[in-house]
Amino acid sequence: MLQLKPKQIEAVQAVNDPTVDTLVLLGVVGSGKTDVAAHIDISIALQFPKTYWPVFRQNISTAIKTIIPSYLEMADKMGLVENEDFTYNQQAKTITFPNKSVIVFVEADPTKDRGGKKIKGINASGNHIDEADELEYEMFIQATSRKGRRNEAGQPSISIVTMNPNDGWAKERYYDRWKAGTLPANIRVIEFDLSDSWLSARDIAALMTNPDWWVQRYMMNNWNFSDESTSLFKSRHWAASLTDKLEATDLRVAGYDVARSGTDRSVRALVYGTTIADILITKDKTEQIDTSVQADMLVEDTVEFEYGLNNMAVDAVGLGVGVVDALAKQGYHVYEYMSGAKSDPNVRLSALDSMPVNFDNLRSQMIYLYARGVELGIIKHYSGCPYVRELQKEAMIHNFEITDKVLKVESKDKIKKRLGSSPDLLDAVIMALYVALRPVQAFPSHGDGDGNVSVPITSGLFGSSF
Repeated sequence: MLQLKPKQIEAVQAVNDPTVDTLVLLGVVGSGKTDVAAHIDISIALQFPKTYWPVFRQNISTAIKTIIPSYLEMADKMGLVENEDFTYNQQAKTITFPNKSVIVFVEADPTKDRGGKKIKGINASGNHIDEADELEYEMFIQATSRKGRRNEAGQPSISIVTMNPNDGWAKERYYDRWKAGTLPANIRVIEFDLSDSWLSARDIAALMTNPDWWVQRYMMNNWNFSDESTSLFKSRHWAASLTDKLEATDLRVAGYDVARSGTDRSVRALVYGTTIADILITKDKTEQIDTSVQADMLVEDTVEFEYGLNNMAVDAVGLGVGVVDALAKQGYHVYEYMSGAKSDPNVRLSALDSMPVNFDNLRSQMIYLYARGVELGIIKHYSGCPYVRELQKEAMIHNFEITDKVLKVESKDKIKKRLGSSPDLLDAVIMALYVALRPVQAFPSHGDGDGNVSVPITSGLFGSSF
């Protein structure tokens, strides 16, 4: 049976305050921001007939794997029985109740809905904007403006906003003004802390082993914390790397991280030029798909997204060999990527070297080049790319160390223990970059004779102490 904690009860009470038309829920990981929003929305739909309540997420593919299951799980926790107390239509992505109330899950992707024209046609009672900081500001405004149009039964006209106030418009619009005491009275902000979390003590302890900058922000609500000295990636560089431009004429290359069963995912990353353009999960955590079937899926994917398998790198360690072999039998030959191999002198951002550093393996080299490319503005992230926020989390959680001028990025096994899952998105992206950063004419090698490549260390990444 569902039992709400004090802050979660406060959120429910705020909805009943007629002076509040915007409820902002923010705070630590696992505090149930989305779950509380789902509880409120389902309760309103049950109580007021003909309620029409859209739930907005930037990408519908992400919503299918995240927020929709959260709503269905919350309905179960509230004692509701599917096909008796409600029905869920997977194709229409709607939850419908016997009193004709509807909760509908809507994509707010500016690349598929220019100017939010589709959203403008929605007449809603209220709305929920999940992970609002991921939305472009214009799409957010369009989404929140659609409430108060189907409230004949007395439904509250309110926008429920769940988010992490990292950077950008969301932080400036809500968090910063809330902290400064300048928010208007119609906006209520509730910030959850660890005491409100539904996570177990064991889960919290595991999360507390993450890098300090991540713990400070996502566990301690210190959203202004900026010490990311142990991470190759910096949040300010990542924010600057987001772009709305995607050149269709750029060379398209791909990377594929392979899993067959278990909790790991199979992920395809697509890069246009040096812009991370698209991420596709072909095997999710709960699925089992043979490598030969995955090979066939990739062949179909090349047709849809117009790239060649000769411009794809596939994880050629363990199960990945099955995909490589299955493609070879069909006459396709891909780059075989082995993360533990020696660094590759033909993969680099620039031919110019200044302050040299070597790498312990290829994976460390590629993660470094990825981070440095983001810092220098060479590598971009398309704002419409699915899972780009999750990709940032996976990237920034990696620590590094330099010993005797050899850079070593934290191992995948250590990351899996702290993250709770494999960094599959990041691995697929660096495999794509393994192809994208390979010049037509290889630059001269400045290695040490054993395959270790020397590249410059910039002051923005490591400071000047090396």
